[in-house]
Amino acid sequence: MDKTTRPVKVIIFAGGVGTRMWPMSRKNHPKQFQELVGDQSMFQSTVKRILSEFAPDDVFISTGKEYTRYVKKQAPTIPIQNIIAEPVRRDTLGAVGLANLFVYHQFPDAIVVAIWGADHIVKDTKEFDKAIKAAAKYSAETNKLVKLDVKPTFASIHNGWVKLGHKLETKHDYKIYEFLRFIEKPNEAKAKKLFNSRKYLINTGYLVWPAALMHQLFKEHQPHAYKLLEEIKLHIGKSDQDQAIAQLYPSFEKTSIDYGIFEHLCNKNTVIIPVDIGWTDVGTWELLYEGIADNPRKDNLTKGMVELVDTKRSIVYSTQADKVTAVIGLDGIIIVDTKDGLVVCAMNESDKIKKLVDKMKDDNKTVKYI
Repeated sequence: MDKTTRPVKVIIFAGGVGTRMWPMSRKNHPKQFQELVGDQSMFQSTVKRILSEFAPDDVFISTGKEYTRYVKKQAPTIPIQNIIAEPVRRDTLGAVGLANLFVYHQFPDAIVVAIWGADHIVKDTKEFDKAIKAAAKYSAETNKLVKLDVKPTFASIHNGWVKLGHKLETKHDYKIYEFLRFIEKPNEAKAKKLFNSRKYLINTGYLVWPAALMHQLFKEHQPHAYKLLEEIKLHIGKSDQDQAIAQLYPSFEKTSIDYGIFEHLCNKNTVIIPVDIGWTDVGTWELLYEGIADNPRKDNLTKGMVELVDTKRSIVYSTQADKVTAVIGLDGIIIVDTKDGLVVCAMNESDKIKKLVDKMKDDNKTVKYI
């Protein structure tokens, strides 16, 4: 990557459970570490994409303590000290605060490239690399947070949305726009309004920020979390680092960075660069289909021993090597069959799988299957 006057570090966030893609995605083996598409996990694809532009020493991985074994196996060139493990799950506010703190402590003047979610598909990797470089340069020059977001292709209820303001300038071959506001996952009616207005982009979670700015945003909007970060900072790099994190981290409020910080962003500290990188957030089975199917009107996505007749616009995945999954005459259906779980649902109802998993958590008979 082109050198700037400030060091550039990458944080890949890979700690999600992915309950919306049960039964393939499990608490002990989430979707980002599985080969859902092709012969690499989405985490491996993300790391490969980043390492084409950054040295391993400049890449940090934020994940849950229970997933560090996957990170070490699938990204062996990343230094162990760059793996930031959450001792307990406290949602994304704590994850961002802790990961940014590690970079900020070591490189106070650093620009952070945040790759939000290691379960994304990026088809145009060259454009992705170019956009990341431009955003890092702009952030270094202006000390602003830069969002890289994409035009919506449908009225998604699975993603956050951002509202574009006026064009501010063209810099480093990209148009820079005013950021107006962030909207977390809307309901169906609101999503349709946002989509039809043509004034909104889909929040990809690809952001570039000065490490010091993000730490300051915690101080302004999340004082309790900021206090915890300042306490943890005293122990980073010392023999009691892990012990201090284990003791203090559970006290973070369990909430998302979207609600905790991003909804407080303003046009004084944030800008948007619209990008076209062939991006898909594989957060649900429907989003996987929309991102992969060559022709969403008729093509199917299949994996394993599957036979289809007169079936279209469907996903049929099977991990069963000793039986065939046969589907006849269905349209817009998701069927996922594993050794101890089977889900069948309409494509446009796939977001409700999370409700199913939440229900199973309360059911003594089925809780062991999640």
